[in-house]
Parts: sequence; structure tokens; C-alpha cells
Amino acid sequence: MPFEYPLAVRFADTDAQGHVYFANYLTFCDEALSAYMRHLGCAWQDLVADGVDMFYRNATCEFRGSARFEDVVRVEPSIAKIGNSSVTSRFVLRGADGEVIAVAELVSVCIDVATRTATRVPDRLRDVVAAA
Repeated sequence: MPFEYPLAVRFADTDAQGHVYFANYLTFCDEALSAYMRHLGCAWQDLVADGVDMFYRNATCEFRGSARFEDVVRVEPSIAKIGNSSVTSRFVLRGADGEVIAVAELVSVCIDVATRTATRVPDRLRDVVAAA
């Protein structure tokens, strides 16, 4: 069973048409990825303490439905690919009825905190993803 991160849609997440503003789906993905990393045992703060930060390099989202105020959106994050210095995360966002309302992808690059240059994905992250 995939990891799920439920989010209740706040009024502030919606637009004048009454549904979630498109950019907020990426915010939902960002929140779910942080929760997933904690769940795996490799929180973002742990990586930073080890000298590695992660910056988003690319984001895509395919919208298939919509959510509205007070709906619960279930975000299912996963790590799809680990490269030399990049991590590709995929997300399936579902409405309360299980309908897929969006599919997204975030590509992060690992950055050395001191030099602010790309660095290898830490073994700590590789290991927890391989064990998941």
C-alpha cells in the first residue's frame, strides 16, 4: 500500500472559480514529499545537517479533475528515480472518492550547503529509498 498524505483543502487554496488553484497542487506535493521523507527516516532537516540541501529544478502536473474547499486530497508520493545528483519524485493526488485529480512530478537536485554546487545524492537517502 502506498504512503498517503491527506490534506484538507483550505479556503485560501481555492480560486475565484471555487476549486483548488492550479499552483497549489505543487504545494501539496511539496508537503507530501517532506512527510514521505520523514516516514522513510530521512527528513530534509537531516540531510541539511549532513551538508546537503535539495533545490527543485523541474515541476510538472497533469490535471485530471479538481478539488474544492474542505475536500480531502490524498497525495501518494514516491521516489521514481535517483540519479547522480538528482531525485525524481512522483505524486498521485486523489479526491475523497479515490478519483485521480492530478499526477505530478518534481525533480530535485542535491546541493552542497557550503559551496551551493550540485553534489551526489547521499547514500543515506539512497538506502532508505531502496529499503522502501
